[in-house]
Amino acid sequence: MTAVYAGRRRRRLRLPGFRFLAVAPLLAFVGVFAGYPLVELVRMSFSHLHLANGNFDWSYTGVQNFRDAFHDAVFRHSIRITAVFILITTGVSVALGTALALLVDRARLLAGIAKNVLVWPAVIAPVVVSAIWWFVLNQQFGLLNKILDALGLPTQSWLAYGTSALLSVAFVDVWHWTPIVFLIVYAAIRSIDSSLLEAARVDRASEWQVIRYVVLPMLVPTLALVAGVRIVMGVKVFDEMYLLTNGGPGVATTLVSLYIRTVFFDQVDLGYGASLGLCVLLLVLVIFVAALAARGIARRVAAA
Repeated sequence: MTAVYAGRRRRRLRLPGFRFLAVAPLLAFVGVFAGYPLVELVRMSFSHLHLANGNFDWSYTGVQNFRDAFHDAVFRHSIRITAVFILITTGVSVALGTALALLVDRARLLAGIAKNVLVWPAVIAPVVVSAIWWFVLNQQFGLLNKILDALGLPTQSWLAYGTSALLSVAFVDVWHWTPIVFLIVYAAIRSIDSSLLEAARVDRASEWQVIRYVVLPMLVPTLALVAGVRIVMGVKVFDEMYLLTNGGPGVATTLVSLYIRTVFFDQVDLGYGASLGLCVLLLVLVIFVAALAARGIARRVAAA
């Protein structure tokens, strides 16, 4: 009877359209809460909106908003600053997270404690992270300047100048999100077949040679994916930069996310802000697809 029941159950699961029905609730959820806002974003980006008698008055402008974005000096500057920020944070966090994962994997003492401590920054809310580092980097009463003053060294205006402010916030971002890189890379290291490592050691390879010629080549697909995720996170970063520098001094640290926020909420230019958001959304999509493609290529190369 049990076998008959199981057979009937399998036949019911194979009914035409069952797979679609199984994912229909998820598709409906995504369609309502992701598809509709995306359609409205595209519609807004080709329009000009202004408030009239408590309602939005829409007027179609074609591609004018995108022409304005192309000639917007502040938008181009924000793209350049965002690219520099992403280059710094992605490179440092991927390298540091990979190094930490390799060290913890080979640790003999306190490995469990190290794994727990290293993930703490990632579970802290960005607002709290910004508040913590504001008390560290503040020029007047920040902890870092107090330490420099106690050592007889000149204090610094960490957030008052363009280059130092950008590097300071990049450091905060690396501190905050490197644990994510560490966790992903550490999981990838633990998934490597131990027989490969043992074979290399039997051939009298040093630990550095094992890492260089066995572990790192097998981590390339994971590192490509992690780099893509960090790039996407860098494009949408907002909290730390907004709370620590608010895009200043001037527009020196105005990332693209801050500029879009300014256009939307300060200038109340909703159509133009939507066009900027759509441009960034397409850019993020291209980056993520490129990261997935790079990961696939790396996997094929590693398998070969």
